[in-house]
Amino acid sequence: MIFQNFIVKRKIQSLLKETPARKSHFCSLYEANTFLVVFDIKDKDEILRCVERLKELDKTIYISVFIPKKPKTTYEIDPSWLVVNEEGFDSKGLPPVEICEQFYALQADIMIDLTRHDNFVMHYLQLMHPASFKVGNKSSLRNLFDLTVTMGVDDDIPQFFEHILFYLQTIRSK
Repeated sequence: MIFQNFIVKRKIQSLLKETPARKSHFCSLYEANTFLVVFDIKDKDEILRCVERLKELDKTIYISVFIPKKPKTTYEIDPSWLVVNEEGFDSKGLPPVEICEQFYALQADIMIDLTRHDNFVMHYLQLMHPASFKVGNKSSLRNLFDLTVTMGVDDDIPQFFEHILFYLQTIRSK
């Protein structure tokens, strides 16, 4: 797994160097209609509470969840979610082409990464996603997100999400 993370991280760094800078469009919370929320399965309950906040604002939400090879427990997965299951990765640690294409097809004005740590597979997918505005936790990879919010060691997901919403509310893009 460590070697696969190394390979995926190198692939991302290569893509960041090769890919021309994506033209981002800073989008406020109220200008955006669709959101793509990305998270690790272990944070499912906390994430669903956060997603409810966006639904209260009458936003369309797409969800993509990362499931490790050996989850510590079983989880109920909504069939509308895009599941990125580590079981189906290739020998380099990358998801199959079908999953990549499905992920890129999720149209969103704002993509929010709520993974807690450097999940390089999800970062790989996020890098290539066409969302015009990307928000996430500070990563060891530079230029992955348009807006980076640092999650403290003691922060929980809902608190981190509140920080993201605060910044999205204060953006003035016009």
